[in-house]
Amino acid sequence: LILVSILQILPLIPTSFMLSRRGTSSTFSSGSHFSIFPSNPVSNGRHRSRRRRLLRRRQRAQYFRVVMMALIATVLCFGLIDLYYLVTVTKHHKLSEIKPAFQRQGEKVKQVWREEKAELKEEIKHLLLRNPREESEKPTFDSRTGEDEDGGDFDVDQDKDEIYKILQQAGISKEEMDIATRRKLPTWTMVQETYGPEPVVYGLERCSEFTSNVEPSVSFLGIAGPFNSGTNLLAELLIQNCQIRERMEVFGEKQKGMRWQVPWGKHTPVQYREDHVTKTDKDVPLENSFPMITIRDPYRWMRSMCKHVYGARWYHNKTTCPHVWSDEMDEPTEVYVKYAATIVKHESLPGFWNDWYNEYMEADFPRVIVRFEDLLFYAQNVTETLCKCGGGEPRRSNFTHVFASAKLGTLAHGSNKTNLLDALIQFGSNKGRLNGMAATDVTHSRELLDPFLMKKFRYKYADMKEFRETGVN
Repeated sequence: LILVSILQILPLIPTSFMLSRRGTSSTFSSGSHFSIFPSNPVSNGRHRSRRRRLLRRRQRAQYFRVVMMALIATVLCFGLIDLYYLVTVTKHHKLSEIKPAFQRQGEKVKQVWREEKAELKEEIKHLLLRNPREESEKPTFDSRTGEDEDGGDFDVDQDKDEIYKILQQAGISKEEMDIATRRKLPTWTMVQETYGPEPVVYGLERCSEFTSNVEPSVSFLGIAGPFNSGTNLLAELLIQNCQIRERMEVFGEKQKGMRWQVPWGKHTPVQYREDHVTKTDKDVPLENSFPMITIRDPYRWMRSMCKHVYGARWYHNKTTCPHVWSDEMDEPTEVYVKYAATIVKHESLPGFWNDWYNEYMEADFPRVIVRFEDLLFYAQNVTETLCKCGGGEPRRSNFTHVFASAKLGTLAHGSNKTNLLDALIQFGSNKGRLNGMAATDVTHSRELLDPFLMKKFRYKYADMKEFRETGVN
């Protein structure tokens, strides 16, 4: 319709132009033209005026038709766009799941109400069992500060000494936090039940292979990991706490050998290690870089991918995410990831997680893989281990943790800030790691996630019991 409108308006342009030219012509205005009848200037002038009026009316009518057709074409175009969007959303994003999302929201409200009701019952029970004589001898409780007369806090700090030690490394003391924040902190028992009694670092047996084959003065530690895996936190921990002295002696004090990514790009799959090089590392030999790789709980990682997709694209929306399975097609939802020079296809979002790490697990060169969660709760142990593995040494006697960042690192990007205190509360247990997921996401993720990786890094599969308890959106 737009093309038809343009084709109709084009013939009017020369017509109006010629009409204006003839109206101003002295020959046309004087009426000097060949005729067998005697000329009558008055009659000829009237006929010319009538013709001009008719032409103007026709021209205005033509313009009006063109404008109306253009408006109709615009409305139809927007209608087609809306129809395409509606069909696409209905087919791939499942509008039928909007109602369950609202139901999950209602379940969340009910769950919070039940928890508050249970807490209130416990408090009432405690008050009824309290001995009045013993109560008079106990210190009074200040509800505003959460402390008693003697400065106690009624066991709110029980089994949290290791947590306070971590915060102390970041410059935060227990006295600086209010009682409400201290109550939210996980106990050390909860942390060990979730992630084990010690950190998991894969690939330490190949540390000597790197240090013996690469001259320390030209070696460095580079960070790698997929999107949202905690690479910035690891980079900042190594920059703040590790250095390679032989490199500093040759290139100066600022050249400590800690780089925020490997030469082929920290997010780039290792299969493109020799095909892609970043602009800043064109002259750096690949074998001089020791990859330090971060891995993250796949369920929390998928939730982060829903918030920040970066170069990944797959059918999902805010209501249905991560949408690992398509019920209409009865197959996994494919994921396409765009890198600098290529686009990589994965079977699903769990498949993306599997493929990225399995390539590094099968690599024929030294590399080390560490859990993101261990960088929070075992940061000093892990950082010192990685530093020594790559031929480095501690920068100072006191370990320094990272407190504030977008992803717990000053090199991070994004606007949703998460500091160390919030991260300890959030990752201290598995509670809430399924928030926003649908039941199909939980069941099919269990089928799609690689059991070898899950077992090697001690990540626990989610089940429907955990989904009912903590997976309410």
